[in-house]
Amino acid sequence: MPADKCGPDLFKPIVGRGSAYADMDGDGDLDVVLTQIGGPPLLLPNHQNLHHHRLPLKLIGTRHNRDAIGAWIKVRVSGQTLWRQVMPTRSYLSQSELPVTVGLGSATQPEQVEVIWPGGATQKIEEVNVDRTTTIMEPR
Repeated sequence: MPADKCGPDLFKPIVGRGSAYADMDGDGDLDVVLTQIGGPPLLLPNHQNLHHHRLPLKLIGTRHNRDAIGAWIKVRVSGQTLWRQVMPTRSYLSQSELPVTVGLGSATQPEQVEVIWPGGATQKIEEVNVDRTTTIMEPR
C-alpha cells in the first residue's frame, strides 16, 4: 500500500510491545491496536473500503472450553484452503477479538467450512452468513 493511502500513525516510530486486532468501529474490517512503552495505545483504523467479503465466525464450546480456544477453522474458498485458529493471544499482553474473521476477497460464498474442535471432533458447517457473524455451537 502506498504511503499516501496510509494514515500518518503507521509510519510513526514507537517502542511497541504488543498488538491486537478487532473490528473496533463495526465497519466489517479489522483494525489494529498497538501498545507502546511510555505512551498510550495506538489505534490504526482500517478504512480501505475494498468491498471484499469476509466470514466472521464465533465459536462456542460446550465440551472443552466455552470460548473454543484452540479450535481450528478450515475454509475452502476460490480453490484455496484457508486455516485459522481460535487463539486470541498472539502478542505480548494483548488479546484480539474472539470471533475469527476469514477474508473471502471477491468470493461471495465459501465452498466449504469445517471446524475442528479442541477435543478433535470435526463439524461441517452447511450455512454461514457472509459479511456478518455466524455463531457455531460445538455439538454435545
